[in-house]
Amino acid sequence: MKVQEAKSSRFPSLIPQASSLTRVVLGTLLVIAGLLAALVTVLARRENENALAGIAAVLSLVIAVLLTVFIVPPLIRTARQEVANWDSPFEPTSGGGVFLVIIVVVGFAAWNTGNNLLFLVFSLLCSTLFVGWMAARASLRDLTVSARFPDHIFAGDPAPVIVTLRNTKRVLPSFSIFIEARGPKNEDVEIKHRRRYLKRLLAYFSYVPHRAAAEQRVDQLFPTRGHVLIDGFELSTRFPFGFFRRRRRLRARNVDIIVYPKPEVISDELHLLPMYAGRLASLRRGAGHDLFSMRDYQPQDDLRHIDWKATARSRRLTVREFTSEDERRITIVLDTRLTQEADEEMSARFEHGVIQTASLLKHFIDERAEVRLVLGEEVSPFGTGMDHLYRCLRMLALVSPLSDAEEASKIETVVKNSVSKESVEHDYAILLTAAAPGTIPANIWRTSHVIYM
Repeated sequence: MKVQEAKSSRFPSLIPQASSLTRVVLGTLLVIAGLLAALVTVLARRENENALAGIAAVLSLVIAVLLTVFIVPPLIRTARQEVANWDSPFEPTSGGGVFLVIIVVVGFAAWNTGNNLLFLVFSLLCSTLFVGWMAARASLRDLTVSARFPDHIFAGDPAPVIVTLRNTKRVLPSFSIFIEARGPKNEDVEIKHRRRYLKRLLAYFSYVPHRAAAEQRVDQLFPTRGHVLIDGFELSTRFPFGFFRRRRRLRARNVDIIVYPKPEVISDELHLLPMYAGRLASLRRGAGHDLFSMRDYQPQDDLRHIDWKATARSRRLTVREFTSEDERRITIVLDTRLTQEADEEMSARFEHGVIQTASLLKHFIDERAEVRLVLGEEVSPFGTGMDHLYRCLRMLALVSPLSDAEEASKIETVVKNSVSKESVEHDYAILLTAAAPGTIPANIWRTSHVIYM
């Protein structure tokens, strides 16, 4: 299990990002030109130069349109990104927005009319806002969080996470606490608002007594495979009135979570592959046909295995032992190359190939075969058992396609390197590739089973 302990830290300050130099220069020139056109319009009207005033007015209108089309939209997008990236310690809710409007209206009416009753109502509203702010601040103070994630997480499967919230305050309890996990954004994933971080809601605690801890078991769903980094938590509450959502950032030890691709049930024709591919005569006892050794009879031996000629010569019962023929060695090769004009459809095909590879790994390991995984230049050793399966799934979780065909390894080299030198004629490769049909060399077809992604 992976454990995270959190400690409090201050909110990071807002650091605005500088806009493009070209956009700044263009916007500045357009604004200056618009001001000059407006100034010329005013001076021309004073001198009764109607033609010059009309031309300057049209020019100023054109400049305003250019500003609206080319300068204002990028500024709006930048402002939205800054607001989305701003870790504000509080956020007004819809009810809080209405409450603020009421405060402004009552305050303006009290100032405009001088009515003492309105001033009293305005003071009551402001004091309510202050009490709610202080109560939320006290509820979030002196809290620590820990989360325990399972060792193996599969994409699309609920992962049980145990979240513990501890209140170390001496007197005051905590109410209505939301806990969210935070981590940096993966640059390969397109985020609608392009935030620098990702947040994931973990748990909600309605009440935590003072000097006590509360624990919840929640199911978290990771939709895609890959690497997830959690470096902190965010606590928030709407207590007591729900007008504002106050936040508090907690820093935690970095925890790397690897989300495995989820294996699926393979097709029916692939169930027969272990019967034909990769069989290797083993140097251990089993139920095969090749003779392994001769030994004395034991009570649990099958009478059909008694060698009567050897028994007559040695004058004691002798049985034959045979080699095991159920040992298989399978190499699974995932071609990580994509075409140069790779698009979303090609990326989706690659992800489907990753899932197929994971399914084949699980199938052959369940069949007790020795399996090796090849991902480009990365090659795992032969192995069996669940530990080996998890090592291979970890490799698949972190694999990424190569879009440049020149930098990617050629299929011939990949398959050649995937077969061990000790047993060239016994090893068998299963190749998953996004290459076009007809481009696979004949020698690869003879030594491997090709699956087109």
